Parts: sequence; C-alpha cells; structure tokens
Amino acid sequence: MRNLILILMFILPSVGFSQRNGSKVMDFTNIDYRLLDSLIIVEINVVRDSLGNSNMHYSRVVSDNISKSRCQKLHGEQKVYHPDGRLELYSEKLETSILKESYSTHKFKGGVSVVDGFEICLFKSRYYKLVTYGDYAKSIVDLWETSRDHCYVVRAAYDKQIVDGKELFLMSGVSTKYGTYEGRNGFYAVLNLTVIYKRDI
Repeated sequence: MRNLILILMFILPSVGFSQRNGSKVMDFTNIDYRLLDSLIIVEINVVRDSLGNSNMHYSRVVSDNISKSRCQKLHGEQKVYHPDGRLELYSEKLETSILKESYSTHKFKGGVSVVDGFEICLFKSRYYKLVTYGDYAKSIVDLWETSRDHCYVVRAAYDKQIVDGKELFLMSGVSTKYGTYEGRNGFYAVLNLTVIYKRDI
C-alpha cells in the first residue's frame, strides 16, 4: 500500500504538468477553454523567447472582461472582424483590476497606466491531425504568423521591457469559442494585448 501511494505521488503531478503543457486530448463535447486560452500565450512566448523579446503574461481579467465578449460577438455573428467599442470596455474600474492582477499574480510592482495595445482575431478550422490542446494552441499562433500585421503582434509588439525610459509589462487576454464559419467547424480566437506602464505616459 505504501509503495502504491509513493507511485501515485510521482505520477499525479506529472500528469497535471503534462496537461498544463498541452498534451491533454481535446474533447469537443467538453472544451476547457481556460486551458486552451492560456496555452495560446505559452505558444506566443515560445516565439517571442526565440527572438529575445519580452513575454506576454496571461490575464484572466482582460480575458474575462475584454476578449470574451469580443469573441462571443464573432461567434454569434459567424464573422471574423474587429467590432467597434473596444476602447469603451477599458473602464477606470477595469484598469484598476488589471493593475491589481499584474501585481498579485505576476508580481509587477508600480504599474500606474493601462493602455489598450493591439487586438488580433481569427477562425481556425478543425483538423483531424490536431488532437491535443497544445496542437490547437500552436496552430492558432501559427495561423496568426501567416499575416504580416498579426505576426507583428505575436512576435514584436512592445518587444522591449523599457521604451522611451518607461518600464512596461504585457498583460494579454485571450478567448476562444468553438463554432462554425463559412460552413466549417473550428475555433474563433481573440487576443487583446494590454500594456502596463510604471509611469504615466
């Protein structure tokens, strides 16, 4: 019995770790959107790390309050575009919540200004060779990289930690939704890159 407990102690953490890293097989009847969304940021940072650029940090606040409503609109209308009204979503209350999250979750101290940086979106078709959450996260980032403007956001937007003497920190929201576009099944995806500055700009 003791040996069984020891074995489980070693196996269970590794299972959890592998799932966080994208090896969990996707069940389309019960999609873990939070996992997929966060893995998209992981894949973006793989690209940015390879170029020596600053990382993005996954933000639940931006995801839930900005990206989710934007993605739901695309899903509901079965269109891929940038709906009006994004700037209006960045209320003073929301900006305060983003600043709090940057410190409580990511330990970024001294943030005072929140700026709406960029938004990118797409529809990624379901494909039989894509099996895991990691497969779909990487395929979404790869598709963004085929567009010059989207590729810039993935690779190079706010690529340095200090710009014009001001330290900055990247908080990105992501939202995905499985649906239909032009007769194809797949994922709508929206990423909102939000920038926090340590000093007023």
